[in-house]
Amino acid sequence: MKKIKVIISIIMAGSLVVMTGCSSSPNNDEAVSESSSEFTPVLKGGVPGGLLPEELILWKYDFTTGAYEPTEGDAKTYVLDLTKPEKTFTLAHMDGWAANPFAIPIRKSIEKLAKDLGLKLIYCDADFKPEKAISCAESLASQKPGFAIVGNWQGGAAAAVMAIFDKAKIPAASMDVAHPNAVFFGANNYTSGNVAGRAAGDYAMAQWQCKDVWIFMGENLEEGEAADFRLTGFADGIQEVCGALPASRINRERMGAGTGDQAITVTTDWLTAHPEATHILSTSIDDERASGIAKAFVATKRDGMVVGQGCDTVGIANVKAAPAAQNRYLGSVAYFPEKYGEYLVSLALNIIAGRAVPNEVHMDHVFLNNGTIGKYYP
Repeated sequence: MKKIKVIISIIMAGSLVVMTGCSSSPNNDEAVSESSSEFTPVLKGGVPGGLLPEELILWKYDFTTGAYEPTEGDAKTYVLDLTKPEKTFTLAHMDGWAANPFAIPIRKSIEKLAKDLGLKLIYCDADFKPEKAISCAESLASQKPGFAIVGNWQGGAAAAVMAIFDKAKIPAASMDVAHPNAVFFGANNYTSGNVAGRAAGDYAMAQWQCKDVWIFMGENLEEGEAADFRLTGFADGIQEVCGALPASRINRERMGAGTGDQAITVTTDWLTAHPEATHILSTSIDDERASGIAKAFVATKRDGMVVGQGCDTVGIANVKAAPAAQNRYLGSVAYFPEKYGEYLVSLALNIIAGRAVPNEVHMDHVFLNNGTIGKYYP
């Protein structure tokens, strides 16, 4: 395969790529947040899967000890390299949840690349279950792959999963949930949330002058602290536009099932319990849950707007389906799951070849709405 070189920047949370297509904020003294308090976000460092640029280091895998070791060099950029290896190897792919819309393009991309590069691919579906992730790790490790792509999305199983690969001295990269002794690849979580929050804040300023704003977010802490940064970034982004909000107006509810149906139920219950919530801005971990929140707003006729995370097939369909005023789906922050395979396989090729790579590689993000999504997803 022809060598491909694309430089991905691992950007700070303040470096945002936003295509909102929303109206600009009103330019008058009256169109301001009811909160006169300015808001300055405080970024939390030291969280695996959400490291700040200055915290990144280069890693090189030691096949004798079965551990990544730090080495000197620039860890803030990563050069994508899909050159066919001189010697083939077996690539293991643990799928986070085969039926999930976000996982499908990742799997297809890995399958195609493995075929193009002449790699033997072995596969196991963790099915969004911690016990299944552990059994997948055991099954895959027993087949002695040269490298493992670990798509376990249950943070509680991360240590047990990696203990299996570490014992077998199999280098690994995890996707979207940090695992010990594994290179992390995935969303720049705080930044993606912040992109979504600023888009929502711009909407609130244009439509409501940022008055009576509430924030409602669907969380699932089992997916890890780094993934939860999407919600932190969302709340911060809104407040950067509208000013600091009272803590009582920033609400979270657990949506652990990862389905739109559960999100509808949880959101409807919250709306019923909070009739005083006037203008509501919302997000969740992914488009599946965000779509359920939006449906609850439509069904209850409450004044709310949702921003999705991921821009998978569910998110694309929602954004394209109708203007936001009709389906309450302001847009989605693109994670480009169809590109995940390129980076994960590239990392595998580099690590197998003994080259150093950043300990974390984060995707760049773009907010897409009904007017701009066609540029990326015709």
